[in-house]
Amino acid sequence: MKHLTPYEEKLLLGEISGGSEKAFRVLYDAYFGRLSAYIFKLCKSPVMTEEIIQEVFLKIWLNRTTLVEVEIPEAYILSIARNKVIDHLRRLAKETKLTAYLSEQLQSGAIDPGHLMDAKDIEALIDTALKGLSSQKGKIFRMSKQEGLDHDEISRIMQLSKSTVKNHLSETLRHIRRHITIPGVKKI
Repeated sequence: MKHLTPYEEKLLLGEISGGSEKAFRVLYDAYFGRLSAYIFKLCKSPVMTEEIIQEVFLKIWLNRTTLVEVEIPEAYILSIARNKVIDHLRRLAKETKLTAYLSEQLQSGAIDPGHLMDAKDIEALIDTALKGLSSQKGKIFRMSKQEGLDHDEISRIMQLSKSTVKNHLSETLRHIRRHITIPGVKKI
């Protein structure tokens, strides 16, 4: 696909802002190769690259009504991509840290392997804990932790201030920690 001029990109964003799926496809085709190379260079994972590209374009589509305000489309799109890579790498680091912690706890005997729960059991405990909260807090928690949306995205979708979203998440996490004990795992 040919490289678009900044003027052509701004026109496309205007069309996308109006809901044009055809214009969105043109933008996707124009950026797919560049984004793939850029994202892969940052994360070194073909699978993660594919996931992040989909997330970037999903975010562009979900935020399409604000695209007319974008002054430099290429910078905007690359910024979204960079932020999504950072989010993925942070999540990966947290998972790695948790895995190392649990491995250390298993080896030290702090965790009894016979009491370990699978992910479905833990998810059920979280769902039970969330039932004690408002539906808004539960929805914000799911959007953040399960869908991977950031505070800005959640505040826009829920039509709440960013600080309200942040406060609800903090309160929800405290509530979940108080109401969940996992057998065989010492509280941190």
